[in-house]
Amino acid sequence: RVRDRLLHSNPVLEAFGNARTRQNGNSSRFGKFTEVHISKSGRVAGGTVRPYMLEASRVAGALPESEGTYHIFYQLRAAVAALAGVAPAPDA
Repeated sequence: RVRDRLLHSNPVLEAFGNARTRQNGNSSRFGKFTEVHISKSGRVAGGTVRPYMLEASRVAGALPESEGTYHIFYQLRAAVAALAGVAPAPDA
């Protein structure tokens, strides 16, 4: 169902927009606007999720030792290591 797809998209978006900070290991570093389309019968007919304000410095800049980049990069690194049959490097 469309409603379930919209709800289940949130963890995927958070992997691209959440990062480790000094105060929080899973801090949201972005905003998102969710638009839900409702049919005349009152059912969810579709939707759009638009992320904004992503911190570019977490990708291109040097981060303090206690900070981390977006979770998706660590997840991709672990997946590649698993496919290669090696242990992933510790998080930076």
